[in-house]
Amino acid sequence: MEGSRFRLRVTFQKKGIMCYFSQLDLLKILERAGRRANLPFYFTQGFSPRPKFSFNQALKLGVEGEIEVIFHFTERMDKETLKKKLIAQLPEGLDILRVEEVCQ
Repeated sequence: MEGSRFRLRVTFQKKGIMCYFSQLDLLKILERAGRRANLPFYFTQGFSPRPKFSFNQALKLGVEGEIEVIFHFTERMDKETLKKKLIAQLPEGLDILRVEEVCQ
C-alpha cells in the first residue's frame, strides 16, 4: 500500500551558467539540495529508490527560462518553509519564482 503523498509545484528560473546544465544534472542538483535541506521526500518504489519529482517539459541545453517541477513529499510542507530551505541550498543561477500547492 502506498503512503500519503503531498505535492508542491516549484517554478524555477534557470539563468547564467545554470543554462548549460542538462535536465538530468538539474535533477541531481534538486535531489542534493533537498537532502541537505532535510526535505521529507516521497521515494520511488523498487530496487534503487529515488526522490520523486515530476517535470513538465525540459529546456534545451544552453537556453535560459522557467522550469516547473513537482516535488512529492511524505508530509505536508508550508510553501514558505520549502522556499527558504531550498533557496539556502541551490546554486547561483537557479532561482525560485513561486511555490504552489497541487490538488490531490
